Amino acid sequence: MADILCPYCMNKITSGSVKYECPNCGNEAQPSFIERKRHMAPACRQPGCNKRLATVRKCPVCDVKLPSDILDYSKYLRFSILGISGAGKSNFLTTMLHEMRRSGLPWVLTPMDSDTQTMFRDNENVIYNDGEPVAATPPGTPPQPQQWKVQDKKKMTNKVIPSYSLTIFDGAGEDQQHIDPTISNYISGSNTLVILIDPLALPGVRHLVDPDILAWSSARNSAYEASADLVNGLAQYIRESANIKTGKLIDKDVAVVFTKMDAVFDSFGVSTVTQPGPHAVKQAFVKADADAVDMEIRDWLMRQGEQSFLDAIETNFGKGRIRYFGVSSFGQPPKGPNQLGKVFPHRVLDPLMWVLARDGIVPTI
Repeated sequence: MADILCPYCMNKITSGSVKYECPNCGNEAQPSFIERKRHMAPACRQPGCNKRLATVRKCPVCDVKLPSDILDYSKYLRFSILGISGAGKSNFLTTMLHEMRRSGLPWVLTPMDSDTQTMFRDNENVIYNDGEPVAATPPGTPPQPQQWKVQDKKKMTNKVIPSYSLTIFDGAGEDQQHIDPTISNYISGSNTLVILIDPLALPGVRHLVDPDILAWSSARNSAYEASADLVNGLAQYIRESANIKTGKLIDKDVAVVFTKMDAVFDSFGVSTVTQPGPHAVKQAFVKADADAVDMEIRDWLMRQGEQSFLDAIETNFGKGRIRYFGVSSFGQPPKGPNQLGKVFPHRVLDPLMWVLARDGIVPTI
């Protein structure tokens, strides 16, 4: 068993430090030497519990209840989704998870706890049943980690199925003026940062967008523009969260994801980014396709006069660990401020397939 970080406070947990609590009496139970060695839940020795197993696991630091199988995974993946309000983080995350679970891929995604299941189902119903976008996360709201189990059916044997823990933090970056300590821990503990950018907030792009779409876009009234200033603001936010000094590159894998791409497809012409992604069909991360999308978005930004945006990304995060993606959570512009048409997401799986491929869970071809 690998040592893990608590998904709530990001402190290290081991099989020897995790707390066990009896579900009957609520008292902590201390494992014996044999129980710890075998990673077994200890028996409660309180009167009246009749040595009932203390199956409730808690973080020894923040005392929050953990998923019962939190100690059982061979890999622990963590990524934070960052971006200012209106970038569409919750919509992107919901449609990405929806597509992953229903695309026929051999990597099965299952909620690890009831909070994750409830959050996902509520947001999924809003988009796919009510035909509305998910309400924007209020600034200053600490993100609730979503905890998912990824299992690889391709490598399943008659005795075991490879299983991995995936924790997703959604909501960081909403309020760049006030950094919650919990968010700081999340960003510091993340393997990968997913930075969502609304292209409608690009000054050089707004003239390309239908006035009706722009009229109800949150980018129209945003206090920020998707410019070098926004990138530097987010980078400073990350630096303060992860205690990274100015002048030192932010040493994390970074996916720069442009959302709402359906509104600007015409400005790309015939290109890879406007076509459906091949990763689900190939059941792998297709590097040539991702490289083409990355290059097309960089070229597109330069054509829109956004070289300073590219420079800001590079001077904060370096070159080798950045990849650009273009997605659309709904596949087409909304019909009104809170009215969606038929939802058919575009390339929302691309960033997740990259994240899983970087950890060797999904093959790269």
